Amino acid sequence: MINKVYNLDEFDLIQQAFRRDSPKSHPNTTVENGDDASVHLLPEGMELVVSTDTSMAGVHWPKHFPLDKAADRSVCTSLSDLAAMGAEACWAWVSVMAGSKKELIEIGKGVNAALTRYGVELAGGDTVRSPVTTALTITVAGMLPKGKALCRSEAREKDKVWIVGRAGFSSLGLQQWLVEMKEGYFKHYFEIVKPKLEQGVHLRELGIRCCIDVSDGVLQDVGHITKASNIGMELELSKFPGWELLCRKVGERHAIEAVVGGGEDYALIFTAPEGMGWLDSFATCIGRCTDRKEIEILLNGKKVEDLPSGYDHFA
Repeated sequence: MINKVYNLDEFDLIQQAFRRDSPKSHPNTTVENGDDASVHLLPEGMELVVSTDTSMAGVHWPKHFPLDKAADRSVCTSLSDLAAMGAEACWAWVSVMAGSKKELIEIGKGVNAALTRYGVELAGGDTVRSPVTTALTITVAGMLPKGKALCRSEAREKDKVWIVGRAGFSSLGLQQWLVEMKEGYFKHYFEIVKPKLEQGVHLRELGIRCCIDVSDGVLQDVGHITKASNIGMELELSKFPGWELLCRKVGERHAIEAVVGGGEDYALIFTAPEGMGWLDSFATCIGRCTDRKEIEILLNGKKVEDLPSGYDHFA
């Protein structure tokens, strides 16, 4: 059966790898994958939310990382952007650079697995044979009511800062994968990304207006909020979920570096007015917004110096 698959031509291979097991079309799709372009209808009163990301072997996942898991992870990190906007995830377009038919089949498994889990339609994409690298560019789209997007510019002084999920765990897992540690405690945190789609929609329905997902490190990502909103922030490391566990496993300094600069966890950080109820049932308060126009990272109330700034592709 495998040999038969590898003997398929390009278009039959695409059908086998991506379309055969992909989720059914979204109710608002009027022209499905397979034409020159897909066509989608937005219900009255709704806005389209679109995001795109590229993931590459050796940069976003180790080269010895299983390709189906890498593709699954890439889809989920893209969906996390929709979660941060408070959008319902509807469609994905996946473009693949692969070195062989075998790689394409493995990537297709991961893409379809992730899209099926979250009920997102594969609306189109492209495939290219690449002798240089393996990479995916994933565009995702969703919907939300007009004027209700969660934006980085909507934080206000005296707002509390909250997190849904954990920070630091996945970056430590990536480090353990990179050194090929066979039984690293944190490896599975890197392997599986769970975009907080339901929580993002819930935040929007509660009236939250400002949110971001943590992909490049807490310090760098909350910096996008403070810059866009013209505020400062004060964050307390000891309040982050799993902080004591991180310290026990890797020591305090490495825990600080993982939380502040690690990224890769795709937690949601959002701000909310003080006294807003019910948030502590699914989120953890980690700090507050200030008028000082700077970000202060504290540990047990004391300012931490010499902090990592987060991931920079061109550093």
